Amino acid sequence: MAVSAPDGSARTPNFDVLRLVFAGIGVLALILGYVGLARFEPGQRHVDLFYSALQLFVLEFAPAERGGPYPVILEVARFAAPVVTIYAFVEAGRLIFAAEVRRFRVWSARGHVIVCGDTLLATTLARRVRAAGYRVVAVRAGGDTGPGPLRVAGDARDPDVLRAAGIARAQALYACTDDSAANTAIALAARRLARAAGRPLAAYAQVADPDLSLALQARYLGLPQPPGLRLDFFNVDDLAARALLGEEPLRAVGGRPPRVLVVGATAFGRAVLVEVARRWRRLYADGADRLPLVLVDDDATRTIEQLTLRYPFLTQTCHFTPHEEDLSALRSSLPFDRVFICYDDEELALKTALTAEWLWYGGSRSVVVRLDRLAALREAFGGTSGDPLLDELSGTLRLYGVVEGASDPAAIGDDLVERLARVIHDSYEAARRRHGDRADTNPSIVAWEELPETLQRANRAQAQDIGRKLRAVGCMLSPRVGPGVDYLLGEGEVDRLAIMEHERWYAERVAAGWTFADRRDDKRRLHPSLRDWAELPDDTRQRNYDAIRELPAILADAGFRIVRM
Repeated sequence: MAVSAPDGSARTPNFDVLRLVFAGIGVLALILGYVGLARFEPGQRHVDLFYSALQLFVLEFAPAERGGPYPVILEVARFAAPVVTIYAFVEAGRLIFAAEVRRFRVWSARGHVIVCGDTLLATTLARRVRAAGYRVVAVRAGGDTGPGPLRVAGDARDPDVLRAAGIARAQALYACTDDSAANTAIALAARRLARAAGRPLAAYAQVADPDLSLALQARYLGLPQPPGLRLDFFNVDDLAARALLGEEPLRAVGGRPPRVLVVGATAFGRAVLVEVARRWRRLYADGADRLPLVLVDDDATRTIEQLTLRYPFLTQTCHFTPHEEDLSALRSSLPFDRVFICYDDEELALKTALTAEWLWYGGSRSVVVRLDRLAALREAFGGTSGDPLLDELSGTLRLYGVVEGASDPAAIGDDLVERLARVIHDSYEAARRRHGDRADTNPSIVAWEELPETLQRANRAQAQDIGRKLRAVGCMLSPRVGPGVDYLLGEGEVDRLAIMEHERWYAERVAAGWTFADRRDDKRRLHPSLRDWAELPDDTRQRNYDAIRELPAILADAGFRIVRM
């Protein structure tokens, strides 16, 4: 039987079994010694026999002066008892020096990952990073004993604690405490130490409030110069929604958009709503009907207004119906193809899924229920074991753990710059297709996943440079979390930013070894646009103008607007 280590990973109880075995041998040696001595030296007092039996454990055997032969059971006892004593000394030494050994292992760690926090997210993330083959050092307020990852005890905001965790030699840090401000402080402290050590570091700070997460991302992206540290602020609900829809994307049903029901305008419910719309737009952008989506919540109307203000593409992608009455009032509605029950009250969420039988007609895994605190119930309904104890509505029900879904290092690493780079590429691809470009004439006209790494890096660099460009024309980024006016770039500003983008691209390509040629050849690193702006043909200049004019829409897709300083 496997037991769980504190980090959630499975381990076999070898040491526990060994202790029980030697404890049993010790008790047996004591009994056999007592009985054997009673037979070898009859007539002694019971207390003397017991004392002599205890001496077997410290290699004191008084009857040895008289010589043998000894009873068989006494022979067994006088050899078994010292073995138990030797094991006890070894185990005591192991425990005494275990902390020092762990400190040495932390000190000697290289290229490891640091996970800070005592939360379920920190524990789950540490387990998954270890499963991916990386060494993990966990920084926790509690002690540093026990199985699982290497541990350092203390407050991760303290630079000395981060140094003890090997921050100067780490490749990534995840701040996952319950306090968003503390997580931000941890990431900033890690940045200072990593820069002082001259080492690259990716730092990720969990922020519970999605609006605050968006605001911090805006301030990071708005820096006029890249900070030299990969830094991102992530929200668990947003990550979990992206993971969920990535595993089970929307599909048309009978040639029509699926009917979607979201129950509960919680943080996870809002994230699911936005991600559903984003995925539908990406998969069915060409002439698809708007996605019918019903939101059930006491504040559904205001929630939809807020979300459409933050993400303008929602109104172009979805047809929203707010429902502020009891869920049962929808019983007479058309069947829903996908249902997401997102209440924070997990018992209410599960009860709703198990009792509203009119929601069960969407097919396999069509009813998703958010569960974290009641995660053990996922195993009862099959979970990862595949051995259900309860019927999951003939495959219709899926119990989804938000923390488990969000604890994917790859998804957390898919930071804001990466997501904007994808949007920049998608926008470029769509524009070039409208102008008649094809994949056989332009190698950039492919999906992001098929794009060569060199071109992916170019898009990331373009996204990272947004803050510098906006500062150059007196603008900055702001999260779209409330009413506001989007600043429209003037033609003079568009012209200036287009030139800046071309100059940035030119310098980047030259540094990578590209040279000018009349015909493009990616293998030989030749490109016809490697020339000064004044020498560019009109159609190439127009591409740069289009990229700048599309910048507000690209930023709006991620929840930002351009404002005048």
